[in-house]
Amino acid sequence: MPDNTPQNDYPVPGEFEEPYFATAKSYYLAADMADWALGENDNTVWAGGGSFSWNATTGALIWSTPVELRTKTSVWKSTVTGPPAPGGVVVLQDGEVAFFQQPRLQIQDRVITALTIGPITQLPGVRLHDITLFATRIGTTVFFADGKSLKDGESGEIFGAGTGSTVQPHEHQNSKVIEPPSSGTSVLDLNIISFLPANLKRIRLFRNGELQNQPDDYSVDTTTGLVTLPVGLETIRPSFLDPTPERFVALMETFPPIITTGDHQHMAPRIVEPIFGTFQIDMLVTSLDYPALQRVELHRNGSIQSSPDDYTLDLPSGLITFVIPATTGERFTAFREVQF
Repeated sequence: MPDNTPQNDYPVPGEFEEPYFATAKSYYLAADMADWALGENDNTVWAGGGSFSWNATTGALIWSTPVELRTKTSVWKSTVTGPPAPGGVVVLQDGEVAFFQQPRLQIQDRVITALTIGPITQLPGVRLHDITLFATRIGTTVFFADGKSLKDGESGEIFGAGTGSTVQPHEHQNSKVIEPPSSGTSVLDLNIISFLPANLKRIRLFRNGELQNQPDDYSVDTTTGLVTLPVGLETIRPSFLDPTPERFVALMETFPPIITTGDHQHMAPRIVEPIFGTFQIDMLVTSLDYPALQRVELHRNGSIQSSPDDYTLDLPSGLITFVIPATTGERFTAFREVQF
């Protein structure tokens, strides 16, 4: 009488089984199929899904279009979709996974409409190498089959984003310039009420032109828009010896309720060293082009500039106009963002 292996339940001949050819053949066929399945698993291409969003409070993972799986052993594809169509939604608690049985030896396209939710366990009658993990929740982060992840409140393309990382849909607000009128200041107000109902999610802070690091140089409360400088790093100007106030420039990213802008990319930096008295430089791309100029981050001699305090940008012409014209030996670096 045949026995079975403990993990994959492969049939093997019993100690005194005669004849054992049929049992041995069954074992080798099962092992052959397992090797084939593992090879497919290592060569599966994930695509589609559109924009994913993740909310750890509700546990809802939502995607906007069908997710497609293709292997290098077949021209047929498998699709993970709905409900609701055309995308889908699953609810995951901490430690749970969404998984399904991977189709094998396909002779037509397959639609996978039932994702199993629960701890990582073996489905009755399904060997482990035929189980494909779609998403796994650990704490407030959800991890996907290709190694990418979303933290609580994040959204973005997962499969097919192209850069190997996810970029949340976001908008760039006008830079905020703060020049505290007295020394010893430790709290800066970003005035986030000016762009409500959008929510502040991320900032980059420059102090006297130098990029600051968080949390070493500052901390920010995104719900109030207050930036706090740690003890020992309070402002030291204006002072009796130097009446010039310190200058802080905050570049802010927000996540509005409805994203209306399309995908964007960053062009190569444009470096300009103009002659004395120059008051305009050309970005060599405009908002009338495709892709269209959407935003510019300008540095002057390594110091971040703010619009409209230091310059203005005319998107239709791609021209930047300085508040203070260039002097001899200055260097301007423009980081251009274009939208598709």
